This record gives sequence, structure tokens and C-alpha cells, in this order.
Amino acid sequence: MNRQNETGMLSDADKLEMCRRGARFRERVYVSPEIKPGCQCELCGDYGWRFFWFDGYEYAEECTCHYAKTMVESMKKTGARHDQTFENFHTDHDYQKSMMEKARQFAKDGWLTGQWFYIGGQVGCGKTHICTAILNELVKKNPGCRYMMWRDESTHLKAIVNQQAEYHEKITELKEASVLYIDDFWKTQQRMQPTQADVNLAFQIINARYQDPRKVTIISCERSREELTEIDEAVGSRIYEKSRTYNLFIDRDKSRNYRMQ
Repeated sequence: MNRQNETGMLSDADKLEMCRRGARFRERVYVSPEIKPGCQCELCGDYGWRFFWFDGYEYAEECTCHYAKTMVESMKKTGARHDQTFENFHTDHDYQKSMMEKARQFAKDGWLTGQWFYIGGQVGCGKTHICTAILNELVKKNPGCRYMMWRDESTHLKAIVNQQAEYHEKITELKEASVLYIDDFWKTQQRMQPTQADVNLAFQIINARYQDPRKVTIISCERSREELTEIDEAVGSRIYEKSRTYNLFIDRDKSRNYRMQ
């Protein structure tokens, strides 16, 4: 029997050695990295790239840890905390338990159904924390995660709207990210109505993602989905439809603002 047909009985080390000698495999055979003390990623040894053989040729690909590190850095720059997890989210009250239950369901397999996750309501109740916890879980399964703090990034996008190349590059990142978390959507000073420019920008992003069932979207907002629809029916109705299963509204009650406790 040809040894190449016995690959299922070979160790990865044997396969790798055979690759180097010219054998061809219809599977990826990864090169084991050097693992040094304190190494964060066992897949690439913190190098950022993984090397593998396929069909007689050697290739390299970016390690998934690269995307995770990129997302963490992006979140740090915008003020989000990558250490906000399910494990350190408090569930002392019923509304917090509901947040945790719905978020865990979504992070487990709800994100695979084409549904979005939406949470609105009381300032300081942990909306950002619970959404960030979802994102921290999804980045382990899907490296194409993107964080957007609405007020900061929308301000920048509106400022460069006439710089076509830069604007197209920035907004395409938000449209095409496999997972996008929009934090404090339509956040305005003193709960003023979003401007028409805000509405137009939101429609571009939301509609692009709405049309692609593979795109996962997570939204936190101080407004309810019904209030979004009152501001703009096109934007609000799309969010409403996509978050029928995974949506929460935390009643406005200052006692639920943990920042004041």
C-alpha cells in the first residue's frame, strides 16, 4: 500500500517530515512553533504567523491571535475594556440575570442564526459590559470582530465624508466586519435627536449588514428599538427585525446605574 494513503495513521511530526521530503498531502500539516516561557499563543509561539504544508508546498497564514490582539488594541484606543467578561459581570438583580442569560445564549450559538443582539435602556446598567463580554467570546471563534464607539467614530466619519478614498476605507471596515459591536448607538448630548447626517451614516452601515445574513451585529443604546423606529423607520425597523430573538430593554431607573453606587 502506498504510504501516502496511510496518512491517517501517521503523527503530525511524521507527516511534516514527509512533506519536507516531497510527499504531497490534501490537508494542511502545520509546523509546530517554538514555545518559550511566558508564551501567550501556543498556535504560533507569539510570532503572529503559522506555517503549514499543503499539497507539497509551504505556506504561511496570520494566526488568529493576531486578530484578537488587533481587536484588543482597537478597543483600548476607544476606551472599551477587553477585560469585561461574563465571569466578572454581577448578577445580583433579576434584570442582570436576564442580561446574562440572553447574552450567553447569543454568544453560544445565537450569533450563528442570522439574528443580532440589541440592548437598550438605563445608563450605567452594564450594557457595554455585557456586549463586550459577548465580543470577547466571539473573537475566540471568529477573528473578524470590530468594535465601534458610535459617537467617536461617527464624528470622524462625518468629518471625512468628502475625502472619498479615506471615507470609503473606514466605512467599508464597518460594513464588512464579520462581527461588529456598535457601542452607545446614536448617543447624543442631553438625549437630543440624531442629526440627518447621523441617520444617513447609520443607514449605510446597518443596511449593508442587514442585507448579508452572515454579518453579526451587536448594539447597545440608551433608546428602545421602538424609539429608534420613531427617529428613522428605515434604520429602526431593520434593527427591530434582526433582533427579534435577542433583545433587552432595561427600564430607566437611576438605582440601576452602577456608576453611582
